[in-house]
Parts: sequence; C-alpha cells; structure tokens
Amino acid sequence: MKFYGFLSNAHSAALLGPNGSIDWLSFPRFDSPAIFARLLGTDDNGYFRVYPDDPAEASQQYVPNTNIITTTWESNQGRAIVHDFLAIGRSEVRRLIKSDLPLTVEIRPRFHYGLIRPAPTAVDSGAIFRNPLAREALVLVINGQPLLASHSITKDVNQGIWRLPPGHYEIVLQYIADDEDRLVEALDVLAEQSMALEADLAQETLNTSFAHTMAYWHHRVNQLPIYDGPHREAFVRSLLVLEGLTYRTNGAIIAAPTTSLPETVGETRQWDYRFAWVRDGSYAAEALLSAGNVVACRRFLEFLLNSVDLQGKPFQAPFFHVDGTLIRGEHDLDWLPGFQGSVPCREGNAATRQLQLDIEGDFLWTVWRYFDVTGDISFINNYWYILRTTIDWVAHNWQQQDASLWEFRDQDAHYTHSQVMCWVALHYGANLAEALSEDEKVVTKWRTAADKIREAIEHHGYHAKLGHYVQAFDGDTVDAALLVMPLYGYCEPDDPRFLGTLAKIEEVLLKDFWVYRYSSDMLGSAAHPFVLASFWLARIYIQLERIEDAEKILDGLMKNQTDLGLLGEHADEATGTPRGNFPQGFSHLGLIMTLLDLSRAKIAL
Repeated sequence: MKFYGFLSNAHSAALLGPNGSIDWLSFPRFDSPAIFARLLGTDDNGYFRVYPDDPAEASQQYVPNTNIITTTWESNQGRAIVHDFLAIGRSEVRRLIKSDLPLTVEIRPRFHYGLIRPAPTAVDSGAIFRNPLAREALVLVINGQPLLASHSITKDVNQGIWRLPPGHYEIVLQYIADDEDRLVEALDVLAEQSMALEADLAQETLNTSFAHTMAYWHHRVNQLPIYDGPHREAFVRSLLVLEGLTYRTNGAIIAAPTTSLPETVGETRQWDYRFAWVRDGSYAAEALLSAGNVVACRRFLEFLLNSVDLQGKPFQAPFFHVDGTLIRGEHDLDWLPGFQGSVPCREGNAATRQLQLDIEGDFLWTVWRYFDVTGDISFINNYWYILRTTIDWVAHNWQQQDASLWEFRDQDAHYTHSQVMCWVALHYGANLAEALSEDEKVVTKWRTAADKIREAIEHHGYHAKLGHYVQAFDGDTVDAALLVMPLYGYCEPDDPRFLGTLAKIEEVLLKDFWVYRYSSDMLGSAAHPFVLASFWLARIYIQLERIEDAEKILDGLMKNQTDLGLLGEHADEATGTPRGNFPQGFSHLGLIMTLLDLSRAKIAL
C-alpha cells in the first residue's frame, strides 16, 4: 500500500507523500515545531511539493541502504526523477531533480505547526521566508539548468510557486535560527555550491551533499554483521528506521517522528511521540545491540544514565526531550484540523506526569544485555553508583500502583507487567552486582526483594480458577504485555501457567496474525491491533518451536508493510493501513528481534 515515506538526518525528520509532497517536517530537531504540517491539516498548514505539470504515474523507492527516497514520474512525454533527503549535519532539505518533463514546485512553509504565515522575500535564486514573530527563517535556493537554453525558470514568490522546464536541478531549503548576518552567509554559501552543482549536473555526477548523505547511511548498515536470514530487505529497512530515529548528538532514540496521527481516525487517540521514551529506547537499543551495533546501544544507555535523578524516582518521567530535559505537559494545537479530521492535535505528552514502574526494568535489562554481550565491566563500574541507586529505588518502591506501559490515564493499579519488570530490574541488577563483586548484603537485599515480587505476582497476578496470568492484580482479563514474561527470563515459555496465559491471549486478542494489546481502556474498545504485540507472539512461538506459526505472523506483517517497507504503531486490520504515529520504532525493533530469533532457531534445527 502507498503511504508516507520517512526521511531523516538523525536530528530531524520529514514525511514525504506518494505525490512528492513533504507534508511534515520539524526543524531543527525531532521535537521542534513543524514548518510543514499539512499531515495534520490542509494546504494552509504548510507543505513542499514537486510534481509534473501533466498527468504522470508516480512510484517511490529508497536508494538502497539509505534514508533517501527516489520518486519517479512516468508519462508518454518522458520521465522525472527526484531524490529527496535531509542533509546530514544540517537543518536542510535537498531535492535533486533530473526531468524530461516540466515541473512545478510549490512551497508553503508555516511556522509553529502551520500557525504562522511567513513573509517571503525574493532573492536571485530563490526566496527567504522569515518568521515575523521570531528570529528564524527558511532560505530556499533553486540551482540548475534547463535542457534548452531558450527555456527559463519562472516564479511567483508570493504564491510560493516555481515552474521548472525540463532539466537538471537541485532545490535546497535551509533552516536558519539566528540573525540577518547568518541569512546572508547562508545565501553566499549556497551560491558557491550552485557553481559546483552546475558542473556536477553537466557531468551527471553526484553532488557532494548527496554523496555524503548516501555514504553516511551506507556506513550505518555496512558496519554491522551481514544478516542473511529471512526478509533481509525488511531487516535492513528496520535498522535504518531505528538509525533515523536516533538523535546523533547524544544517542537518544525517539519513539516516532510525528505527533497526533490517530490510532482511530475521527476519535481522540492521538499523542505526541517525538520524544526519547525510556521504554521504547531501551527496546530499540537492545535490538540494535542484537543486530551488532554495540556503540548505538551504549550511547543510548549513557543518554539515560546521564538523565537519572539520584534524589527520587530514577526516571522522573517516562520520556525526555532529545536533549535530556523534561517535557512540561501537553498542549492542544487547536488551529490544526487533524489527520482526516482527528482532533485534538497535541504538542507534548501528559504521560510525563505518570508513574510507570516498568521503565527502570526495561533500562536495566538492556544494561544487562549490553554487559552480557560485551563483557564491558569498565562501563558498568563507571556508572555503578547510578545503577545501584536505580536498583535500590525499585527495591523500595515496587509495591506502588502505576499507569502501566499502556499509559492508562486515571487507571493506576498493580499491573502484572509492571511488577514483572520490577522483578527484572532486581534480578538482573543482582547479576550485575555479582559481576562487580559487590557487597553480598546488597545482592541478598535485591534478590530478596525480587522473590517478594515473584510471590506477589504468583499470588495476585495469576488467576488460579481461570488458569492464566492477568493484566492487573486480582483481575480476570489478559493483555499482550504478558507475552514478554519468557522474553525477559521471568519464566520458561512452556511453563504451564504461561501456556494457559498464551492460550487466553490467542483466544481473545489474536485475529489471524494481528494481536491487540488489550480489549479496552479508558477511551473504550481497542480498535486496531498493536504491531509490536504480533512480533512478541511470533517470538514466543519461536521459543516454543512453533516455527510455522511464527512464520505465518511474519508473512502477514510483511504483506502489510507500506510500499516503502515501513510500519506504524497500529494497523487497520482490514486494509493494513498504518494507524498511530509513523513510522513507529516499536514495530521496527520488533521486526528485527523476531527475525534474529527466527534465523537462530532455523540454524539450530
């Protein structure tokens, strides 16, 4: 199915539509206000489109092993090819064009999520779009040459329209968050680049920015061990998504590059995911580690270790801005009409105020996995005071109620998954302590607390009459989070109590290859399956040697990727259309972990 494509420079991200329109772009960071927000509204909320004047059929694909998208238009009159990318190391969009067809460029930037209309100023090779309310601007430069000397570029700067005759061009849009001198400097630099570009175009060679960007993404993939298992193309694409969601400055990993894409169109389930979640990032770091990227895992762990509060709950909030600062609440963007009318659109996330007990366990599991894979005792020792403080906090606070990994609002309880992850924090924390030859009294204290948690889970989190674990203590329903119990070593996959839980999940949450995360929450019934949960189930099947069942799930999910190999947080069960924020790191890390598990299982058979 055709949907949006994902562009990234590991600082910010854009979504490119099948029609050649950039409908979402945040500059200069993932969590900055968008300058193109048509994704959540109308043309008046900002977009940047390149398209043929006459009807033509469009197709898209990624340049192999990159986050660069090629859009190709074909008609009886010829072909137009556009390479779109965000330049590495710059707040800059570049669109390389080689076309036999006349093209139209429409650029309608709107600052602050489509709210503020800029004041355009024409310059020789493009335009400057200034924010009238802040010291920021966009510089547009169109370099290149028509195929015929008798043709020329025409423009209407006030309308944001340029018409390009057949030829070779590069369009550069650069964000400037400074003063007038910086604008002049940017124009001078881009003018110098245009001279080199004309030579590149004449010789049909790659320009420097394109070459560097392509080489950067190639290196991110090629430095890793070669994966030769099933669905290799999907595996590599998922790695590139996770790399594209990583903030290159410090290794923070965001959950998704968008806000307010609805779980259910026309309802209110839409949130801002452009932040570094402890849980999501820990999952992603483990996937990158498992794929061989030890450094990316360590960098994310260091980002979190440097965000720990030593005076209270280690992670004051479930997520952070990409610079490690706290998010301050949630705000409605009332002027945006929403994706297909789904309102409200939101900036920030109110879940920042929630108590979520699982996240320290998510983090400490990944720390343990990193140590188990690398044996890097110096890393653990360097951060031991912070790690010890974190584990101690869990030992003294696991009895509290929380909002769960599902971030239920006003429904705090003793959620079984949260308690399992507290057990994980203490169990693997004790393992780390033993590796460091820590005081035996510390190890004993943590293992004793872990045993108490297990006792509580087995007494209150397991329903003996129904024969399965439950979502919350003394309840009677299941949720998909219970699937992770064997994945974190809490129990074996063939434990009778877990097998009863698996059977119940298959009965009430599994539909074909789709798994729903739960039946209902504070907003009503869960409308769409949760993609990561399907991967969790596939991994359990692999552990149980139910390989055909695992492959059925994988095959179903692979058929419901977009045409560019991307996955959302949820999916429409009937059509496979992505729902929720997109692309979703959860889903792509789940794909990586499942394929690695499957590949190892097939080798072992």
